[in-house]
Amino acid sequence: MKKLHPFISFLTAALVLLITAKTVGQNCTYTWTQQNSGFAGQLTTVKAVNELTCWAAGAGAVVFRTTDGGATWLNANPNPGVVTGMSNSIDAIDGNTAWLTSTNAGSTFIYKTTNGGALWQQVFTSIQTRIFGLKMTSTSNGYAFGDPISNVWQLLLTTNGGLNWQLSQNAPPATNIETCLPGSFQVSMPNIWWGTSITTVYRSTNGGVSFTSHEANVSGIYILAIHYNSAGTGFSASISMSKSTNGGVSYSSLPAPGAGNIESIQGEGENFWFIRGTGIYHSTNSGGSWQQVHTAAQTLSHMDFPDGLTDCQMGWAVGLGGGIYKMTGSLVGTGNNQNEVPETYLLKQNYPNPFNPETVIEFTVPKNTIAELKIFDAIGNEISVLESGNLNAGSYRYKLSSGGLSSGIYFYTLKTPDFTETKKMLIIK
Repeated sequence: MKKLHPFISFLTAALVLLITAKTVGQNCTYTWTQQNSGFAGQLTTVKAVNELTCWAAGAGAVVFRTTDGGATWLNANPNPGVVTGMSNSIDAIDGNTAWLTSTNAGSTFIYKTTNGGALWQQVFTSIQTRIFGLKMTSTSNGYAFGDPISNVWQLLLTTNGGLNWQLSQNAPPATNIETCLPGSFQVSMPNIWWGTSITTVYRSTNGGVSFTSHEANVSGIYILAIHYNSAGTGFSASISMSKSTNGGVSYSSLPAPGAGNIESIQGEGENFWFIRGTGIYHSTNSGGSWQQVHTAAQTLSHMDFPDGLTDCQMGWAVGLGGGIYKMTGSLVGTGNNQNEVPETYLLKQNYPNPFNPETVIEFTVPKNTIAELKIFDAIGNEISVLESGNLNAGSYRYKLSSGGLSSGIYFYTLKTPDFTETKKMLIIK
């Protein structure tokens, strides 16, 4: 049905269904693409804020950020001297405000920026612990996780945007052999989890007021990665993996392909991904089976998806050699929801507009018809035929990429025997 113009490098487009709660996340196709960080060292942590904004950090106090979906990665520590050491965890709320924790020569630090990394402020330091986890739950409130001091886990809290950090009065006790590592924590309020060096996972269901500890049933020394979906199904991993269906109360061993440490897990619904060595693995049935879907150039260290995604998932993974890989997802199919047949023809304005690197075009047809959806440049040259053929009555959605095209004005036209409409869209790079 779809006819693609040779200039398809402009629009890596996918026809997608009417989006309803029944189809969300179930009919998605995913693609991993390597991006250019301009850095040859080790990237250790990544924070995906949304489809366009992401931060990454690594060894030697390097920090990068993108606000255009990864088309360009900018130096987010251009004035060095404040941030030092190996980055352990980064969190951000947008392209300007971010928090970073690092360790260097026996000391640990937390930093904050409010101007896209042009300037960083050191807001916490300690020589008694190592802060490995960091998560802001709002612009004011957040958590930091570190090794125990005097057999008390260092669960730090902030209520003023990370400018000050204090030990939680509810920080749980620890044994004298327990420590933790980056990547082994998750905060999805009111739930908190973090893994330990004796393959247990601490769990709170009330925002950190109280905690219980549970054996994760994995082989290895440290819990290196954990992730739970909104329904309480999740995984913990070291050199093996286990699965919980009750929010982390109990775990059963789960086969996982590949060799070496499992460094990060992400996902929602029944779709989960993990990274292991140079491999990225995907399950569409909550870990019932896994398939390797991408091989990176060098070993991967961390992966993150934006919080709260309910449509197709997306995110980034980072690793050695400055490697940055972006996953994008699009709903696919040709059907429609017969219970919600539109009453009229409608071509919606694309959103966002202006856009870079992606935008969405939606339209409806009230009856079975022949339809064309085409893209034109500013002087009327046809760029791409996105749709040409018979369509059932229903609502349709396209996700478009601006890759390969310069900034400027473009037009898209929906044409049927009974209806024709054209709208303008703008690419800004």
